Amino acid sequence: MKLLFIISGSIAVKKCPIILKRLSDKKVHIDCVITNNAKKMIDKKIIQKCIKGKIFDDSSEKNNKMLHISLTRKSDLVVVCPATSNLIAKFAHGYANDLASTSLIASNKQILIMPAMNVEMWNNKINKNNVAKLQKSGVEFIGPNYGYLSCGEIGLGRLSDNDKILQVILDYLKRSKKLQKKKCLVTAGPTLEPIDAVRYISNHSSGKQGFEIAKQLMLVGGNVTLISGPTNLQPPPKVKFINALTTQEMNKAVRKNLKTDIAVFTAAVSDVSPKKTTTSKIKKEKLKKIILKENPDILKNTSLNSSIRPKFVVGFAAETNNHINNAKKKLITKNCDLIVVNKISKKNNVFGSEYNQVAIIDHSNVNELKRMTKIDVAKKLVNRIINNFEK
Repeated sequence: MKLLFIISGSIAVKKCPIILKRLSDKKVHIDCVITNNAKKMIDKKIIQKCIKGKIFDDSSEKNNKMLHISLTRKSDLVVVCPATSNLIAKFAHGYANDLASTSLIASNKQILIMPAMNVEMWNNKINKNNVAKLQKSGVEFIGPNYGYLSCGEIGLGRLSDNDKILQVILDYLKRSKKLQKKKCLVTAGPTLEPIDAVRYISNHSSGKQGFEIAKQLMLVGGNVTLISGPTNLQPPPKVKFINALTTQEMNKAVRKNLKTDIAVFTAAVSDVSPKKTTTSKIKKEKLKKIILKENPDILKNTSLNSSIRPKFVVGFAAETNNHINNAKKKLITKNCDLIVVNKISKKNNVFGSEYNQVAIIDHSNVNELKRMTKIDVAKKLVNRIINNFEK
């Protein structure tokens, strides 16, 4: 287990040696990045005695210009402890002017932030907005706690308890290996079914939920293949990415990559396509009707075929009415292990949104989740997959 531990200039830096020593005792390999302000508060030699890895500061990149990238790539988790309002603000606004901030911006791993600051700094509206912005992008905050502060005031701002910090870090490090060496397949986005040279049949799917699921599967060690229809999204790092325009193309790509342990069929594939298409534009006066044909049911054809079925299959459903019962039927008829269902409504117009509200259904239970970011939905789903897959 490898950890990148970033130390910024809070007075709570004095707690770092204890935390680092206890992590090292748990066989965690730790590399540290220490900011210039943190160096004013603690001697690097004290930190070095607690870890087997190396300590880096801004001068370290003189001989290694790509250090901010290599540090995050070889780590399983990135932790900022303690985190000042300054570093939080820099990260939230994309500033990258030292090793700590460039490492955070360049990271492709889960990031945990343990804030420690004066109560008024923590409660400042600007700081709160910065925290919310980072949380929305998937960064997790642990603390702060309520209590006496080093400045003599009382309130929220204390670094979380050592035991809690240790447990959260160890849990995340173990989670990063949960699906190690497991092959995962995710479909995402819409499919487009051409009518002529300029028109097509499709839907409003943005692909955001599927891309987040692929990323979270990668973060727990999965070897992920993402097959997606047209989107405006950047594929997650360390994920094999395959473009598919039509349902037929996606079906072919799925079949070709089905030697997998886990498959999550998030894509909103078009159920039908024009029976005839043309490479020239049909004039509107001649576009009187479109004869449709049924497209392959990728989920059903995969899940009902025992010779190609992955060990664990998750389907997705979007319904406007009777969504739980319809999803339960789909769970059975399409032989899924889990179904994730959206009820599409004015209150839950998920298409293109950063938020989603779903129910996760298996053959015994219905778990209706509150509205949350699609990142958090992906985390909840991946945790369910891990728990069920390990049984």
